[in-house]
Amino acid sequence: MTYKIKSLIYFSCFVLASLIYYMVDQHDQFQEQMANKSYVEANFHDANSLEQPKEDQEEVQP
Repeated sequence: MTYKIKSLIYFSCFVLASLIYYMVDQHDQFQEQMANKSYVEANFHDANSLEQPKEDQEEVQP
């Protein structure tokens, strides 16, 4: 193999290793942030799924 091909392979391996290290570090930071913060659960209701059936609503509304 020529020097250029070896250099390209080594550089590609370095970039790949750096990318993997960055992704693992970001994942660890995200997990740490999730563990440190408290989040509030919110219940969202769809406008179509109200307590009254849809037929009753149409009868009440003109």
